[in-house]
Amino acid sequence: MYCPHNLEQFNDNPKSGVLILGYQYEKTNSLWGSHADDLAMAGIKQNFDDFVRGWVGTGRQYPHGVIHFAPNIDSRNISLFEKGFDTLEMFSANGAQDKTVVRAFGEHWEQPLSSILHPESEREKRASIRQQLKENAPPKNIPKKKAKQQPER
Repeated sequence: MYCPHNLEQFNDNPKSGVLILGYQYEKTNSLWGSHADDLAMAGIKQNFDDFVRGWVGTGRQYPHGVIHFAPNIDSRNISLFEKGFDTLEMFSANGAQDKTVVRAFGEHWEQPLSSILHPESEREKRASIRQQLKENAPPKNIPKKKAKQQPER
């Protein structure tokens, strides 16, 4: 199989802290093996489901990097989602940038790492609609009209 980017397969076990990286594949090389082959070569013989799998690397479309989960991490599978999140935190702690694209995680096919790890700060950067309206509102120094009095009967 041809690999169009500089990618490495990864197997991460967030519970034990074990990260297994496969071969680094260059644009001209084909894939050498599967994630299962990487686990076997590392001597892992059990608890395969404790590992989150995917590819990590860079490429023309991903100058800040890409973390691609395979299989997809579905947000409805809470235990897998938590392991995937822990894996993203591990990559972030080891140099993944906020602009790194995360693929196949949660509800979105592609999203920046920052939107997953720092969702509150993303919201804080954007003013709410109410705040934007206040900022663009005309000044309130418009003179008030006196209320009309009802004639007496």
